[in-house]
This record gives sequence, structure tokens and C-alpha cells, in this order.
Amino acid sequence: MTPELLVESRVAAVAAKDVETLVAQYAEDVTLFDALGPLRDTGQDVERARLREWFGAYRSTIDLRIEDLEVVADGAVAFAHYLFQVRGTMTDDTVVDMWVRATVGFRRGEDGWKIVHEHSSVPFTPSGTAGD
Repeated sequence: MTPELLVESRVAAVAAKDVETLVAQYAEDVTLFDALGPLRDTGQDVERARLREWFGAYRSTIDLRIEDLEVVADGAVAFAHYLFQVRGTMTDDTVVDMWVRATVGFRRGEDGWKIVHEHSSVPFTPSGTAGD
């Protein structure tokens, strides 16, 4: 599966809350810079636990929509950047409708393309800026 198809296949996997399909996209030693949690995490097991926690926090299905996907590949490496919208209702009845930015690095090996680096972020205004 190409990097583009890997990203696009996440929509159905997230809607199904299919942890193992998503984890299979990652290299064993993936580096994760998530919008929530520690500044840096590493490994499939960390991503598996994070996905289980995320999915478990939603009462509804999670609607994921990907926009502006761009992928550049050359040989055995590729990167993608895109925006994604997450919508759903959490177990505490909080309604989520938010946009997230993502940059993903891929490496192609004997088992196909795997995510080796993922960085997700949400816009924020740092304290101490002129807009305060």
C-alpha cells in the first residue's frame, strides 16, 4: 500500500475503532509527536495504548475527514502532510469537532511502507504574545 493509501485508509479504521489495523501501519520503532501527551514517545506499543485510550473515550463512532493531503516519495522514503477533522461524542457527552495538522514520515522496507515518524498538532496562541 502506498503512503497516500495508508493515510486514506485511516478514515475507515478510525470509524471502526480498529486499533490493530492502525498499529500495523507503524514501524516498530516509530517516533511520535502527538498533539496530546508527552512531547515524544516511541514504539508501536505506545501507539496501541494511545489508540485504545482515544477510542475508549468516545461513545460514538469517530468521524475522521482528511483534507489537503500531499505526499512526496523518493526511493525508500516519503513524507506526507495534511489536515484532518475529528468529530464525535465522548463518553462524558462532550461533542468534539476539531481540526488537527499532521506530518508523517514513511520508510519502505521488505514489509512495505511503514510510518516511522508522526507529528500531530493543533493551533494555539502562546501566552505572552501581543494578542493577549
